[in-house]
Amino acid sequence: MAYLWKKSYLGSASGIDPKQTLAHAFQDLANIVDQDDSLLVLKQIFLASGGKLPDVSSVRTMASKQPVSDVDELPAVKSKPNKNAYALIIGIEQYRQKLPAADFATHDAQVVAEYLVKVMGYSAENVVVLLNDKASKSDFDKYLGRWLSNNVEKDSSVFIYYSGHGAPNPNTGDAYLVPYDGDPSYIDDTGYSLQRLYEQLGRLPAREIVVALDSCFSGAGGRSVLAKGARPLVMNLQSAFVLPRNVTVLAAASGHQISSTYEEKSHGLFTYFMLKGIKDGDVVRQNGSIAVGDLFAFMKPQIERIARKQYNNEQTPQLIGAKKN
Repeated sequence: MAYLWKKSYLGSASGIDPKQTLAHAFQDLANIVDQDDSLLVLKQIFLASGGKLPDVSSVRTMASKQPVSDVDELPAVKSKPNKNAYALIIGIEQYRQKLPAADFATHDAQVVAEYLVKVMGYSAENVVVLLNDKASKSDFDKYLGRWLSNNVEKDSSVFIYYSGHGAPNPNTGDAYLVPYDGDPSYIDDTGYSLQRLYEQLGRLPAREIVVALDSCFSGAGGRSVLAKGARPLVMNLQSAFVLPRNVTVLAAASGHQISSTYEEKSHGLFTYFMLKGIKDGDVVRQNGSIAVGDLFAFMKPQIERIARKQYNNEQTPQLIGAKKN
């Protein structure tokens, strides 16, 4: 990677468009990677981009092929296979609208999916991963609706994970997930409300459903966005919803707070400590399900400490629902 940035700098100093120089550098490396297996992923990205300069998300994805933090190295222990466990994993870092990037959201989602399959015993065919433009409003409708209802049975366990922007309706205070094609100015029409999410999940006959949201909904920044001209809201996520009896929610922050990224670990702060808890916290049962209360007890003080120490922010994760263990 240092080679790429050096070429870009030299080209800029010579009056050449740095993007053009960087694209040529990718071409040079693509021509020699056959001699070096460690660079094959670079060639794949270059070719997949049609010989054009890859976008930032692609470069980050490439870099994530090599562990960038301790949680990216999976634990050796694996739970028993659970063919009746289903997961929908959504990571949206770049949006169609001109929204701020939700940094590391795709990396978050990819590593969470790896944990499910390689550590927690989920069948790969039962784990759907939607990233960036593959996570449109219609994709939300399809997989949170028909896909789950067609597959989930009474003994099933379901895991829903979302990493990306949230947004409030400034008129009603309702909280929404923002799909790839979502627009905070028309969030009722283009977003996916938490109320609808929980209603959809409540119709499933599943034994247990865990929802993990690395997002926030006040519009105050971080992983939340707001319609132009609107002011941030204070929301009480604990009292805003009546959850179905089999649904438990882990939320990254309380209603008035922001969900931070953990730059040095290349993850969302919430997701990093969720993965850390799964890896080191002895919270995964033999059947692959999570002891949610134990995981929350592991995550909460760590997230609060890092948010306060490194970002001078208050970030208090929320455990919502009746399930405590």
